Amino acid sequence: MHIKITEKMHQELKNHLHSGDGLEAIAFALCGRHSFEGQEFLLTHKILLIEYERCIREVNTVSWKTIDLEPFLEEAAEKGLGIVKFHSHFIQGSEFSELDDKSDVSVFDTVYSWVNGDNQHASIVMYPNGSMKGRIVTPALTFENVEKISVIGNSVTNYCYTTKSQIEQSFIRNAQAFGEKTVKQLSTMKIGVVGCSGTGSPVIEQLYRLGVGHLVLVDSDHVGVENLNRIISSKKSDAEAKRLKVEVIRDHIQSVDIGTKVTSYTNLLQESRQVVDDLASCDYLFGCMDSVEGRHYLNLISTNYLVPLTDIGVKLMADGNGGINSIVGNIHYVYSGSQTLLERGVYTATQLAEESLKRISPEEHQNRQVYFNNVEVDSPAVISVNTLCSSIAVNDMLGRLHPYRFQDNVKYSTTVINLTDWDFNYYSVSETKEKLHYRNIGVGNLEPNFNIYVNEKNN
Repeated sequence: MHIKITEKMHQELKNHLHSGDGLEAIAFALCGRHSFEGQEFLLTHKILLIEYERCIREVNTVSWKTIDLEPFLEEAAEKGLGIVKFHSHFIQGSEFSELDDKSDVSVFDTVYSWVNGDNQHASIVMYPNGSMKGRIVTPALTFENVEKISVIGNSVTNYCYTTKSQIEQSFIRNAQAFGEKTVKQLSTMKIGVVGCSGTGSPVIEQLYRLGVGHLVLVDSDHVGVENLNRIISSKKSDAEAKRLKVEVIRDHIQSVDIGTKVTSYTNLLQESRQVVDDLASCDYLFGCMDSVEGRHYLNLISTNYLVPLTDIGVKLMADGNGGINSIVGNIHYVYSGSQTLLERGVYTATQLAEESLKRISPEEHQNRQVYFNNVEVDSPAVISVNTLCSSIAVNDMLGRLHPYRFQDNVKYSTTVINLTDWDFNYYSVSETKEKLHYRNIGVGNLEPNFNIYVNEKNN
């Protein structure tokens, strides 16, 4: 099982569970669910901090009344959500105690009596530094270790039950730069890349050579001669044979053979539930496409499933006389609760409506063309610019796993590169004000609040 918590909720839990008075405290989370290929996810949707005055708090134990948990139990029973119990431990790294065992059996016996079914719930201890250890509580009221707990926000922190004991020889120098912990962490990560051409190709090349354990590649297009100037490993013969981009890149990674597993899809993200579910199970996402719809859906996955997302956009504006007016790259880091790509102006609601209509009903789109102000043109694409922006995006991801920058990661939500001015800027962003995104943080595959439209016609 993999449990995910937003950075904001994690801080609220830490403040409550470790207030400084030396007494244990208790809290609960209501969690959305997701499952994919045998892996289960609990995604923190809401938290409930049991007030100190309503508890009997001691140094080694805490007790409370079940009635305080009933609102969560009712909602979990109605919607099939999960319950996670959090309580304090003051000795770093300490195991669950016998008192914890008795408490968890009692609490989750009640939970299972309210929430029918075999879906599992969990219990977590939080230590003074905010680190955590968790266990699944099964319907039989037995315990199993939680494999991973992730805190998702401006930084991405993973607490794993087990880690690789040694680093492969191929990645020794990566460890010298970013530390053994980061390299071992990358080897256990599953990262999705949507769009495998201009910026996607160099992102993928960096990720597998950094030692990422599993890549999920999504692109429905084939290699054309126009792609040979920027897709790493592509050949003229690939273009002539109209080979799919994901197949060319997958075969290249497998031929290098340094341990990265590759899953590839030739569907559009918005037309395959399988693709959505696989991306929702990832530890990190990269959006490397021009599609407004694709960006919108990735942002929804990021919100609903607590998956951090980096969106990369590059724009080269030709002057019509063989020259360039501007070369601009934008790297946006998005996580559940942050400003959305729509709020940041990466695309507009009108553009989203147009692109969706064009895909779903081309005839209606043609009839309504008068309402849309859109001219379809191919913009210039150059490997040196694409690779620069992709490299900054990957290093930004590394900075969130292993904060190496002088300033806090909150400063780097958006990075803008204007090569024509040789200007590099970065900005922070505020929390989202979109009610849809805010109320759907961590809902997982809960229906009907899951607002990703999936057209299965191409499955």
